[in-house]
Amino acid sequence: MIQSLACLQESLSDLSSSYSSAGLCVHPAGDVETRAHLLQHLDTVAVTEGGFLCWSQTAAETSASLSVEISSYVLLAKLGASPTAEDLGYASGIIRWLTEQQNYYGDFSSTQNSLLCTNYT
Repeated sequence: MIQSLACLQESLSDLSSSYSSAGLCVHPAGDVETRAHLLQHLDTVAVTEGGFLCWSQTAAETSASLSVEISSYVLLAKLGASPTAEDLGYASGIIRWLTEQQNYYGDFSSTQNSLLCTNYT
């Protein structure tokens, strides 16, 4: 476990991947500083439009399925550690974007996305 955490800590210097940052943010092993650092970075690369809030892997790569997954991880991280009223307001922008990504049947473009988002929409 200690070696795994050390490996994760080393990867914090490269925040070029929103997917990796969001995944690490959800599982920082109780490290509040790491979670705050990652969330702050993710906030700077968020796509905000009309009250909606989402993330993509990179500016050039805009896979809808991957954006749903990354945005869901950020939502989980925001709501996972005693959320404040500000966190809840922030989360509402993510939830609104996620619900817009659902198809006519209430599912998402992939089974993994549907399972990941079931608890948030």
